[in-house]
Amino acid sequence: MSLADRLSDWQTAELIDATTAARIAAHEDARSRPVVLWAVIALGCLALALGIVSLVASQWFAIPDGLKLGGHMLLTIGAAATVWRARTHETLWWAEGALFLLATLVLTGLALHAQIYQLTGNIWRLLMAALLLAGPALAIAGRTRLTAYALIGIAMWATISWASAVDGGGSGHLLVQGLAIAVPWLALALAAFVRDRSAFASGLTEAAAVVILVSASLIHIAWADPVAGADAADMAVRFAVALPAAALAIWAQRTHGPLPRQFALPLIAIPFLAAALAVALPHGNGPLPRFVGALIYAAMWGGVGWVTAQRGWRTLFGIAIGALALRLFIIYFELFGTLATTGFGLVMAGALLIGIALAWRRIFRRFGS
Repeated sequence: MSLADRLSDWQTAELIDATTAARIAAHEDARSRPVVLWAVIALGCLALALGIVSLVASQWFAIPDGLKLGGHMLLTIGAAATVWRARTHETLWWAEGALFLLATLVLTGLALHAQIYQLTGNIWRLLMAALLLAGPALAIAGRTRLTAYALIGIAMWATISWASAVDGGGSGHLLVQGLAIAVPWLALALAAFVRDRSAFASGLTEAAAVVILVSASLIHIAWADPVAGADAADMAVRFAVALPAAALAIWAQRTHGPLPRQFALPLIAIPFLAAALAVALPHGNGPLPRFVGALIYAAMWGGVGWVTAQRGWRTLFGIAIGALALRLFIIYFELFGTLATTGFGLVMAGALLIGIALAWRRIFRRFGS
């Protein structure tokens, strides 16, 4: 519904009078932005950029190597100068856009040098070099969610690529894979130390929380498969490497913020423990391990739901309740197996799903009231 329709409905319901409606409309008009105009301009800029890229790509091998490297160097210097000038004149989004472009140019510059001088190699080496070169700039100068997402994105991409490239047979390989696991918790720790840059800290916290909760929920599937002792021992080493990062995140968030103190356990400690138990504890695939896994999953999301209810965070509360409801629905199929796919079983599954949805809606409404 448009704002005018909402105001009309509120007046009809006698929630506001005509004067209040006019004041709300005037306030929103003053804050409105030409979204359509900027969307068209952005689309035009995208088309222009794609056209330039296409023209350059079509003649790429005809362009001398020196010209390629020189042109890229000029673009990189220009992006760095724009960051410095925008910071001097306190134009936030120019600075953030230029900083994001600078990090992108560092990555593409490494790829360009590799194409010209080193035609073979592992991509993780390129990504780790980009992280070491561009990561500090993003961490030090970042001010918004844009650069926060760029930092955690390149950090995870680089470390996961490195971890995937090793075979896990030696202690050094386990160390690398443990480092990849530690990245979201390190991001939470960094967010606490840069809390004065609220948008940047919020971006790091949000991205890290999503990665942690989604990863712990997916790793939960491991309870349905047997985990041998040797595999569990390797996973224990990996999580032992990541443990200091989780401990640092808990300490930093509890002492410096920006997360409330009571959120440290359900968002940082419990997901770490849930993921570690799922893959670092030897178990079979019988009913008991599945039941234990379901309890751990429920404890994790139940803790998130309880804390978000206390803080009044509707979105994350709804996600927590939805995650618990989804797990309850999956339990039905785990309990009844192939019987759940029969006609009667599907009828029961449908009724269960409808009941869960209605219960979720009722709980969410009560939370909102």
